[in-house]
Amino acid sequence: MPTKRWSDFFLYLGRVFILLILLAVLLPKLMAVCNIWMSSFLHNEQKPIGNPLRVNAPEGSKSVFQWFPLYPKGR
Repeated sequence: MPTKRWSDFFLYLGRVFILLILLAVLLPKLMAVCNIWMSSFLHNEQKPIGNPLRVNAPEGSKSVFQWFPLYPKGR
């Protein structure tokens, strides 16, 4: 059975760390490119209905409790 040297272990460990660093640097860039590509692909298929400048708030964004009322109750 061949014995392994510490230098082989440290070379292997160095290669693993280099691959992890490359993955950490390149994966977000790859995701950004895929996101741009998919959004342009989906944007070409969808046609806006109604006023495209109107922004609708999602249903879950309204709070049940109104801590700071926008209008006084005397109005």
